[in-house]
Formats: sequence, structure tokens, C-alpha cells
Amino acid sequence: MPILELSDNELCVHLPWWEKLSALSGDIRVPLGMVRGATEDDGFEGRALGLRLPGTHIPFVLAAGTFIKDGDRQFVLTRRTLRTIVIELTNAKWTRLVIGVPDPHDAAARINAAVARFHS
Repeated sequence: MPILELSDNELCVHLPWWEKLSALSGDIRVPLGMVRGATEDDGFEGRALGLRLPGTHIPFVLAAGTFIKDGDRQFVLTRRTLRTIVIELTNAKWTRLVIGVPDPHDAAARINAAVARFHS
């Protein structure tokens, strides 16, 4: 499961080795200045992902990697046992990060609080 780490100026998504392999990506680091905010997304469904480039998608089990839909690049890492948050980005490699976490309400609140502190 990804681990979200927040510092004074950066959001880091740490991935275990097997998730790095399935997503074909390393840990993700995004300056807080590029994070617009985070929301819970209980309605997330794998079929809405778009074209996978590169990564792994096992329907109803795992979605990991970069997916492109309607010109937007999004990094996705979630499993059916997790609930998702969507982290909106600006001027970054991806338009959004869709990350599976055990407690999306807490994760989104922590990210939004960090972004608010950064911008104040």
C-alpha cells in the first residue's frame, strides 16, 4: 500500500517494491506548490481510467501506472481492498494522482491542511 508523507514543502508517495514494479514507477515527489487539493473518491471505477501507458490493470483487482484519458495524464495506484483519494495537481507530470489508502477522509484532510499551510 502506498504511504503518503508530507513535509513542509513536498508530498511524497512512497511505493513498496512490488507496487513500483506493477506501476513501472518509483516513489512520487510533488512540491506542495503544485498540489491543488485532495478529495475522497468512493465512486472511482477502473473502467474510467482510459489508456494505460505504462502500468498494470487487472479489472476489479489492481490499477497501477500512468493512464491517459481526454488528454489528462493521471498516476493511479489502487486495489479493490483500498478506497481512493484524488490529488489534483497543476504544472506537474500528471494532472492528478489517484491513490488507494485505508482512510481517504484522513488522507485528504492531511493533504489539504498541508497545502493550506504552504500557501498561507
